[in-house]
Amino acid sequence: MFSRLPSLNPIIPALVLLALIPPQGRADDSVIAPQGFFARLFHSFPSIQILPETSALTADGFDLPVAPPNGTGFCKSRGFRANGHLGEDWVIDAGRGQSFGHSVHAIGNGLVVLARDIRADWGNVVVVRHAWIEDRKIHFADSLYGHLDRIMVHEGQQVTRGQQVGTIGNNHGMYPPHLHFEIHKDLAIGVNHAQGTRDLRSYWVPTDFIMEHRTLHGGGRNVPTPSSHFLLPTPESPWSFHRLFFHSQKKKSHSKSSKSDHSDSSSSTTHHSKKKHKHHSSSSSSSSNSKSSQ
Repeated sequence: MFSRLPSLNPIIPALVLLALIPPQGRADDSVIAPQGFFARLFHSFPSIQILPETSALTADGFDLPVAPPNGTGFCKSRGFRANGHLGEDWVIDAGRGQSFGHSVHAIGNGLVVLARDIRADWGNVVVVRHAWIEDRKIHFADSLYGHLDRIMVHEGQQVTRGQQVGTIGNNHGMYPPHLHFEIHKDLAIGVNHAQGTRDLRSYWVPTDFIMEHRTLHGGGRNVPTPSSHFLLPTPESPWSFHRLFFHSQKKKSHSKSSKSDHSDSSSSTTHHSKKKHKHHSSSSSSSSNSKSSQ
């Protein structure tokens, strides 16, 4: 009876648990108390309140993060792709290897909600929360600057449009030098790509967003800014959530492929055996007929 029960991916219940973490208020693991395996998994992906609710200056417009305002001398080596590469990679025109150490700038007025070495696939990361007024409403978005060599701001710091926040790096030698740049609609994403929908419901196409918001009215006003809660890796558990979640899918696919190959091999062997047996029977029959004629 039990053999008929469907097997569940252990990550799915964990994601359900993580979804229960409140986006506002105190980050407290005691909100839910998973047991056993899920407890260990949950505590290896801690929800950390980086900053409480505070205020920030609204943006008067946005510029590109390299050589602002227009990114002169830089180009995109890789663009945004929903369900794939969720940001843009910026390099200097002279070549990706020449980008190391060039300055990275805040795209607009905002509040630094994350500035630290995340390690994993990220390295040094800065996230700035922006508020702007459009259609008489206050909107929010986070800009992310990843793989930095140096961080030149701190969490809780107010930054202005074009202010330097760091320098282009290579994630401690993991990648060729480039700036990985994202803009999030979902303020809970931070560095966790498993949060949100991995498409335009949770992300902006960075350059498109900037070009559509070059000049804004109502800049420089102090407005309440939501607190920041992010799932972050720990030194004891330097996770890569994307790989953790999709690795099991790849293993299943590989397992099915192997079974298919084994099945094809078995079928081929069986067919070969049948052919050989038929040939042997035919030879035996011919030999028998020859003897009887003699």
